[in-house]
Amino acid sequence: MYRVIKVLNNNGVLVYDMKRQEEAILLGSGIGFGKRVNERFERDENTKRYTIVDREEKKRTGRQVISGMNPKFLELAGRIVDLARKELEELNPNILIPLADHIAVAAERMQHGIVLKNPFHSDIRVLYPEEYAIALKGREMIDQTVGCRLCEDEVGYIALHIRAGRMDERLEESLQMVAVMKKTVVMAEEGMGLTLDMHSFLFERFMAHLRYLLVQVRDSKAVPLDMDEYARKQFPKAYALAEEICAMIGKELGKPVPREAVGHLAIHMERLKL
Repeated sequence: MYRVIKVLNNNGVLVYDMKRQEEAILLGSGIGFGKRVNERFERDENTKRYTIVDREEKKRTGRQVISGMNPKFLELAGRIVDLARKELEELNPNILIPLADHIAVAAERMQHGIVLKNPFHSDIRVLYPEEYAIALKGREMIDQTVGCRLCEDEVGYIALHIRAGRMDERLEESLQMVAVMKKTVVMAEEGMGLTLDMHSFLFERFMAHLRYLLVQVRDSKAVPLDMDEYARKQFPKAYALAEEICAMIGKELGKPVPREAVGHLAIHMERLKL
């Protein structure tokens, strides 16, 4: 059973979920039509439900964000979330409000000719091609609905929101992972004397292993394959560089990096020379 807190428009209602004892947003065709504050109702199976408080983040509640937002941005974000869930299969739908908030602010910036540069745009496009492809489709939805075409930098931010939802992490965590990967690539290129082709199979394979390694470190999980001694003896230059990079990773993530990670990274950097 739900109680109406605020009717957003004909297709959206801010409600109190009486069973779960929390606020939520319900989106669905005609769900808001004729509804009144404090009215109680059951939702049908075609209505989408979104929690409005993102986990422990309670400094700025969903209701505060929604109060000053045009409901069309919630509908837009809902369509993008639905598309992402369909194409990626696994996605936390509760990225709805931060995504809608970002789209609303981005559209306002673009309408005033303000471009917020995304220093990680090219990295996001390469590292997360599936999420970026969905963000491009989302840009077309935004253009058709709002009449505002977002720049490529904003597409990168939308892709990062989708990535956060896919990994069930905060946007800041996704951005941090991109930043650490970028630093790692720069250090690897300089240390190994290489210029990596971001569209090559070697680069994609290296990024896949690096993402795995960073997640293991971030989540304080062990690296199962111990090749540390082998890597140290066979590839001393790559191993020494891997030690430097793992020290940087540990500092950036604020987590201890297991010894096995050094050998793991050294081997994959050595493969970049193939």
